Amino acid sequence: MRVTTPTDRAVPSGEDQTLRTGTAVSLTAVLLVGLGLFALTLPRLMGAVSALPARSILLEIRNDQTVSSERLERAATALQGSRQWSGTPAYALSDLALLDLLRVQSSAPSESGTHALLPGIVEVQEMGVAKAPASGNSWARLADARYLRDGLTPATRNALEMSLLSGGIDLPLLRFRLHLLLFDWESPAPGFVPAVRDQVHKLTRYGKTGYDELVELSLITPRGELIPAALAETPDKHAYFAHRVKRRLGRR
Repeated sequence: MRVTTPTDRAVPSGEDQTLRTGTAVSLTAVLLVGLGLFALTLPRLMGAVSALPARSILLEIRNDQTVSSERLERAATALQGSRQWSGTPAYALSDLALLDLLRVQSSAPSESGTHALLPGIVEVQEMGVAKAPASGNSWARLADARYLRDGLTPATRNALEMSLLSGGIDLPLLRFRLHLLLFDWESPAPGFVPAVRDQVHKLTRYGKTGYDELVELSLITPRGELIPAALAETPDKHAYFAHRVKRRLGRR
């Protein structure tokens, strides 16, 4: 048996060479898998990065803060840029439609360039609900976009019905749907009368904030009387609503 000294080079055995080869192959496979996963997630990552400038503006909108038309356009441009990536999620499509819809609603009727956005808004919102058909927010936005473009049509009513069926109890959504039911349409369909009552009572769960939203809607909508009528069956709620109305009007 040959004994090696510190200055001798040990000759690797066949088992050592096989082990090293297997390790190299394993490392190469792990590297290739990692690169493949990175390539798969890259579009989603780039879509999210492209949409970042719009995030703070969308947050302001959800907090009921006023956003200028210039900032709405800036946010819409950012989200539009994110659409080139296949990883753009459904909520980004819905948010893009919302931004364009707000631009239309904040513009004057004579601004035909802005109102020319409506067909595209409806198309993008339809793409959004196709990707996320259980989103009550998306269906409500589609109902609003269709109403602005086409008026009160079966397709518009269907979108609002789908929003109601999809549920959702966050305050902005409840307020938005009740606004559609009470303000924008000449007369609610028979099936929407129970929906008005349902949205009213769900808003009362938000306490003073929810009641104040009901007060505002009762004062600015043509059929605001439907709100106290919906609360009449619950004396405590009706009394508190009347109290908030007096506070809003400066009475004690």
